[in-house]
Amino acid sequence: MNLLHKIVICLSVGALLASLGSDAAAQSSEYRRGYEQGYRDALGAQQRDDYRESGRVMILSARYGIRERACDASESIRRIVGWRRGADFIVNNNLCGDPAPGRLKNLYIEYRCPDGQEQRMNARENELISLYCR
Repeated sequence: MNLLHKIVICLSVGALLASLGSDAAAQSSEYRRGYEQGYRDALGAQQRDDYRESGRVMILSARYGIRERACDASESIRRIVGWRRGADFIVNNNLCGDPAPGRLKNLYIEYRCPDGQEQRMNARENELISLYCR
């Protein structure tokens, strides 16, 4: 194979790679625009009041501890449940600290289901709790 043939092959391969690269870049750019639009749409939908209350557990209150010493675990449980219809988690000091060191604590939760029905649930420290609507 002479030098001219090698140059022609190199130029052909280079042109092929360049065209593939531009196609991939165009697809990548299009994908990125679609992804960003989907993200913006989801954020907008989540900020609507009707979306916030539909289809998910709404934590009204959550207290962790003993009668005279307890902390507010509402925000921690809201983060655990997120936008889902429920969640399973272990009741422990990670919820809001240890309000009564050396004592067995309980978690008391009040929540609302998508149908508007309010529920109450409680569990002891180190127990698995399944917080779901019926």
